[in-house]
Amino acid sequence: MIFGNFDHTNMMMTNIKTGKGIFWVSLLLLLIIILLHHSIITIEDEEEPKAELEIFQSENGWGYQIVVRQKVLIYQPTIPAIDTIMPFPDEVSTRKVGLLVLKRFNAHRNFSVSKKKKLFNDYLVATIL
Repeated sequence: MIFGNFDHTNMMMTNIKTGKGIFWVSLLLLLIIILLHHSIITIEDEEEPKAELEIFQSENGWGYQIVVRQKVLIYQPTIPAIDTIMPFPDEVSTRKVGLLVLKRFNAHRNFSVSKKKKLFNDYLVATIL
């Protein structure tokens, strides 16, 4: 009988240790879940700032720049993708090309400009592919 009591006592101690282990593992998992939830909320709160289009007039014509957080990322004083260095002839054509570039930039797509021709107000300007 002494042997039986020892075995029963040993089983009770094992159950207590297992219970404590489950408690600590559960507590650790809960802490990890809370930390992950907090970090996901923090990441969602930090929205990526959108780029903005600024049109400017130069000596010979017009140009545009794409700005994020007051930093100029794209400075385009001339019509892109043509052989000659020529500024945009007017504000309307500058804005149309600039808005196309801005739309692609904000969508994280290729915003390069090709020589594909399109007529805006009787002026030849480059358009987005």
